[in-house]
Amino acid sequence: MKGRFSRFFVIIILACLPAGCGYHAANWDTSPYSSSGRTVNIQIFANKSYKPNVEGVMTDALVDQFARSKGLELQSSDADLTLSGEVLSYGYGASAYSAADVIMEYSASMSVSATLRKSKTQQVLWKGTVSMSQYFPANSNIALQQNAEDAAIQEICRKIAQKLYVDIFNKF
Repeated sequence: MKGRFSRFFVIIILACLPAGCGYHAANWDTSPYSSSGRTVNIQIFANKSYKPNVEGVMTDALVDQFARSKGLELQSSDADLTLSGEVLSYGYGASAYSAADVIMEYSASMSVSATLRKSKTQQVLWKGTVSMSQYFPANSNIALQQNAEDAAIQEICRKIAQKLYVDIFNKF
């Protein structure tokens, strides 16, 4: 009886493997917008936050993310598609304290909106907003504190770029 059950269990598992979980890597060829073009121009994002230069970090993160994509080429002009957007907000605040009520950790958060359009007609293909957060350590040395915040901003932008990329390719 035990052998029959284990063979049945193995057969069920093997039968379910081809079905998978539905997860797949984002690919431009399977994107709902693949017929709209093969080139994209990523414009420098606007900055509506009070933190200077976050728009440049965000744009660089998007360029890096899209440069790794398959089937879609970055182009500075005459591209089929245009990705534009804005950093809506950036802020940080204390998130962890020591027993002596000293700040030990901060949490930074950023919100970004983005729009993918056909370049020639300006038809909106996709529009969305993404928000992300990242913790970073507090430091009494101002230079080290700033370095930690800058690293947190880069990580937030990397996460947002990745999320925007997946959302655009999968039309969420």
